[in-house]
Amino acid sequence: MVSSRSRVVLLDTSVLFSIFERKLPLVDDITLELGKVKFAIPESVINELKKLSEHSKGSKKRIAKAILEYIRNEEFQIVKSEDINDADRDLALLARKMNAVVATVDKDLIKLLKRESIDVITWRYKRMRLV
Repeated sequence: MVSSRSRVVLLDTSVLFSIFERKLPLVDDITLELGKVKFAIPESVINELKKLSEHSKGSKKRIAKAILEYIRNEEFQIVKSEDINDADRDLALLARKMNAVVATVDKDLIKLLKRESIDVITWRYKRMRLV
């Protein structure tokens, strides 16, 4: 499904955690499948990560801090949220508005996005699938 146009891929908190916890080759897999893409992260996901980095304990706190640093270093595009307090709803609203694909491993979010007919990238057994 390679296109000459760049497609926007919105990243969810769960998939960002998977980069660190499960060692998913996120960027490589998505680029290989979709071709030229722009990775974007909604403000609602950044807020979720900040809360986890401040209020969680142990590995969850360390990983959330590492993800925020990773986002800064990789210079992902941060997009203004439609619903700053609900990341799942925000991802659905933004995906529709931007004609974007959402990358997630959150089963509940996948169900919501499928009901909304929004393209989803997910991983199962360390293999990427476009659903």
